[in-house]
Amino acid sequence: MGRVIPMANISDVLYFQERFLDPALNTGLWWCLDYDGVEAVQVNAVCKAMSSTWEDVGLCREFVGQFPFILVAVPPGNAQREIADELLARFGAFVCLPADDAWHGCATVQELRDKGGIRAVERLLLGCRELPVNGLLNISDVQPDEAVSKNRTFSGLPALDRAVGGFSGGELSVWTGKRGEGKSTLLSQFIPEAIARGKRVCVYSGEMPAASFKSILYQQIAGSGNIYRQTDTVTGKELHAVSVTARERIDKWLDRRVFITDIRTSNAHDEDNILSLFEYAQRRWHCSSFVVDNVMTAALKDEGRLGQWRAQSVFASRLVAFAKRFDVHVHLVAHPRKTRDGNFDSDDVAGTADLTNRADNVFRVGRVPDEKVAEVGCSAGVRVLKNRRYGDRGTIQLDFDPVTRRFYQAGGSPYRKFDWEVER
Repeated sequence: MGRVIPMANISDVLYFQERFLDPALNTGLWWCLDYDGVEAVQVNAVCKAMSSTWEDVGLCREFVGQFPFILVAVPPGNAQREIADELLARFGAFVCLPADDAWHGCATVQELRDKGGIRAVERLLLGCRELPVNGLLNISDVQPDEAVSKNRTFSGLPALDRAVGGFSGGELSVWTGKRGEGKSTLLSQFIPEAIARGKRVCVYSGEMPAASFKSILYQQIAGSGNIYRQTDTVTGKELHAVSVTARERIDKWLDRRVFITDIRTSNAHDEDNILSLFEYAQRRWHCSSFVVDNVMTAALKDEGRLGQWRAQSVFASRLVAFAKRFDVHVHLVAHPRKTRDGNFDSDDVAGTADLTNRADNVFRVGRVPDEKVAEVGCSAGVRVLKNRRYGDRGTIQLDFDPVTRRFYQAGGSPYRKFDWEVER
């Protein structure tokens, strides 16, 4: 229960007339604005003493708990709202407000008594309404969520979309896997899939400059028919580049549809800055899909106090709150804590189990070793470690096309034609 003020000392915090105090009466406790209000009501009437604070009042739980409810005997206005809010916050008690018309336009309870007598004051109790306690809901009043958020994007990989139902608004997806396994590349190819469905995307890419990020995006959008091969004269390595004409048309298609945070700025990696830019992108440009790649590059403000893993979990909680507040989907890249060979589960994701507990979906992206590709029948895969909505688990087998830098379902094709090729 915490500390309370002894009953003998209540008069140091609250003003009341002890001879009129009787908790056994069914009239409840009448909370007045000031001493004059207490004098006008008299029976079971109190107010906060001028020398006390609301923190002091909060220590009077034992005294207040004697009464079946509290009636705020203050006319409608700022003072009534403040008192009601403070009482609800500190006692979670049965707090009631008189009907507005019961005041007959009077500015104080004293004025009401002067004009209508004690009966007019007593009638404040008739037709009063109970205020809901913050944090406690009547389940009958709760409006159920829609089965699927209207603000939904898809991966473009049919088996993955079937498994998790796409990426719905109000949710957080955590993507993990060892470095170099393709997490960033896979998330990047989700961007044109979202744009093709009329959505906008905002990305924080903590390690990759915007120009490098865009080069990969160009390849994924362009398709093999708009990509030509060239050889590095120094290393002999074969490179792939998107034609100038295709880049110009892709830029028009992406204009004001995809945004990326500028990691050249001094506060680019600050946790608060990332969330601030995300909120701006949502409010100004109505972005509905967000990517944080990755949590390890973010400068978390509580890391010194909480430690790395716990601070990452707190950041994930803020991303969840952001996703639910704006009905958007957030993708968060987190490396595994362990680098053991073989399978790992969601508890192995960096940030402790707290991070994945907050996520709606958890995925592991992995490459198949070259010597096992023929045996397994694919070169990569996405394993669903957690799916809150449907509970599906399993692995989606993928292959990878280095020309378009796209993952595609094993046995399928990387070919994908987007609207920019037909838009003029």
